Amino acid sequence: MKSFGLLGSVYTITRNKLIIVKIGKPEAIPAIGSKVLDASGIEIGRIVDVIGPVNDPFAVVKPNSYSVLSTIKQSTTLFYRVVKQKKYVKKGGKK
Repeated sequence: MKSFGLLGSVYTITRNKLIIVKIGKPEAIPAIGSKVLDASGIEIGRIVDVIGPVNDPFAVVKPNSYSVLSTIKQSTTLFYRVVKQKKYVKKGGKK
């Protein structure tokens, strides 16, 4: 079962073609690498960074293709797909 969460609304698109999204719920910041979707469920990119103050964060989204930028306007609501965090397994032991 796939679960989705509200990411927030588009704040701006940078000159480097990255999408800056104002996170709607600062207490529920999504993981870096989470897939970002539009309202119709189409994947538009991935979260590559979270910036800004703790109580008012922004997500930096790298689009899958630059053609999707023409469909995104300022204040467009975006969603993210919850990803399971991979567990890190340390290899080797003490010597």
